[in-house]
Amino acid sequence: MASEQLTATVTLSSGATQDVTDQATWASSDETVATVSGGLVTAVAVGECEVTATYEGLSGTCAVTVTDPAETLSVSPSSVSLDLSED
Repeated sequence: MASEQLTATVTLSSGATQDVTDQATWASSDETVATVSGGLVTAVAVGECEVTATYEGLSGTCAVTVTDPAETLSVSPSSVSLDLSED
């Protein structure tokens, strides 16, 4: 199953940033679509959900879309060149 590592970053009032990925609490709005642990999001099934990181009363979210790689659409050819001419 595919996975992606997310990062939780706090921006302080001074403008400095701090990586709190390991200290944040992570949650998926739909664990039948994707699970999350320590910021690592893992696909479970086709669908959409939201992953939330919470740290000291602050929270941030990430929209997650899981697609089926067997379902694709292609257009052939991928490019064409046409001359404008009279018939």
